[in-house]
Amino acid sequence: MTTDPTPRHDDEHQELRQYVRLLALGMVLLIVVATVYLTYQHPALGAPFSSGSTIAAALVGLAGLTRGQR
Repeated sequence: MTTDPTPRHDDEHQELRQYVRLLALGMVLLIVVATVYLTYQHPALGAPFSSGSTIAAALVGLAGLTRGQR
């Protein structure tokens, strides 16, 4: 039994995907920290931020469901 010496298509850009995921994680953390800071400094913004985060969470859940069905 011989192994195929050509790399799989999935493994081709694995390192680049890792960097993109880390960048996305950093951006999400930055947004969360900024939102918490603004809500702490300006309590009147709590209601718009909470409704916005609820909508964003629903959209992310919907996107996850759609992607999972492929």
